[in-house]
Amino acid sequence: MRAVVFVIAAITVAGATPAAAYTVKGGDVLVKGVGGASVNVARLDVATKGTPPAGLALGCDIDWSVDGSWSVATSIRPVLSPGFVDGSVGVGARYRLLQLDAPFIPFAVAQVTTAVGGPLGFGDVHINVGARIGGGVDYWVMRDLAVGVEISTEGSGLIVPLPTVEWSTDALLGLTWRL
Repeated sequence: MRAVVFVIAAITVAGATPAAAYTVKGGDVLVKGVGGASVNVARLDVATKGTPPAGLALGCDIDWSVDGSWSVATSIRPVLSPGFVDGSVGVGARYRLLQLDAPFIPFAVAQVTTAVGGPLGFGDVHINVGARIGGGVDYWVMRDLAVGVEISTEGSGLIVPLPTVEWSTDALLGLTWRL
């Protein structure tokens, strides 16, 4: 029995990668596919012009790491609702807390966003301009692959069809690849 325990321990130690290997360095490009729920907390609610109450958020984030901790963060996030499709584009910054020397990396993100959406049938096109802030954590399961969660909130001004303030909250799961 001791021999089996020794062999398992030796294999584990030999195959273990230090936590420092699961980090982000300057020049890294990270591509993250995301999916989850988007809930419109404050929305335009007028017949044939209304913003849907919620939808399925999908998307792709691309980060270019400036120095490891700081990245230029871009995102494309369509939201699919029954009878309505919304597409959001954002650009901003992401900060990763790399000092933990662990395979999990907490982050915060802030972006300026714009969105265009509309009903699949009769109704008005919606155009928004706003800002998104959020936070989450990525867990690096391998050097070039991470799984993560993110919670974000976005406030925006609906410009078309009627000027009003809209607010949404997203809960997302993500899968990140380092290129």
